[in-house]
Amino acid sequence: MRVGRVVCGSDGAHVAEAALKHGVYRVCRRAGLPGRSWHTLRHTFATHAARFGVNPWRLQAWLGHSTISMTMRYVHHVEEHHRPIPNDILTAGNALTDPDERVIAMLGARSDSPDHLRGNTVATGTRSLTST
Repeated sequence: MRVGRVVCGSDGAHVAEAALKHGVYRVCRRAGLPGRSWHTLRHTFATHAARFGVNPWRLQAWLGHSTISMTMRYVHHVEEHHRPIPNDILTAGNALTDPDERVIAMLGARSDSPDHLRGNTVATGTRSLTST
């Protein structure tokens, strides 16, 4: 069950994704990163959290998925496309015993590894690759 919102206005009201669009692109541009949508950043978070070992039911709660099968798409993707986690990311979480704190530290660690910078490749639906 979801409680609260990740992004709220100053009055506490829900902010529509469309209203966030330009701000997210601006943050990416200022950080020297390729422009990414809010939704792409959400998928990237989910993929990395699954890669770092977040319990699937905890990840389901964080993402607000109504079914575990939706969350398992990320877990299965990570299992099928396993890549080693860069040492600086592992080191960031080593000293922490609380699983949430460990994952947050690992997600916040920066790596110069090309694998770490590749982004998310989880498919979110069926798309046609040919124009009609």
